[in-house]
Amino acid sequence: MAATQEENQASGEGVKSLKTFRKSKELEDFYRFINENHLRREAHHALEFITNRLSKPKKKTRGRKPKTLQ
Repeated sequence: MAATQEENQASGEGVKSLKTFRKSKELEDFYRFINENHLRREAHHALEFITNRLSKPKKKTRGRKPKTLQ
């Protein structure tokens, strides 16, 4: 039961704010893994793909509707 509480706390910590996420142990380990295995290019492409998929699509703007004569 203690393990599930720790998992809940760990998952909740990452959600609190972007600052705490950037300082998290998991992210540091991820960066270390990338550096040790020379995967910078692949990681860049993967993160770029993820951010593009998560970003909101831009709203399409329409021009004014033409006035109709009655």
